[in-house]
Amino acid sequence: MQNKQSYFSEITKTFKDNYDRFFEIVRDTHQIKQMPTFQLNYFIEQTLENHFPITIEFNDQLEEQSGYLRKLSDDRYLLTSDDNRLSRIVTIAEIKAIKKY
Repeated sequence: MQNKQSYFSEITKTFKDNYDRFFEIVRDTHQIKQMPTFQLNYFIEQTLENHFPITIEFNDQLEEQSGYLRKLSDDRYLLTSDDNRLSRIVTIAEIKAIKKY
């Protein structure tokens, strides 16, 4: 009887450890670090010059937005989706990361 209980507690501990490890890995994959301002400025400059689509991750939301960027003023940009259905005015302070789409 003691042997069965020991075996069951070992399986339970292993299951709990694997469960915790699995969900910890999932949580860490969505955490992208803040890009430095000089790097954001460089990527925006390249995007405006070459007019290629980008994906932006914002500080205030988990979802990314993709599309084309246009300059409105010194610190404001317009992000328009590929199908022109969604537009958003963006400042550099709102951007967490940029990548080529």
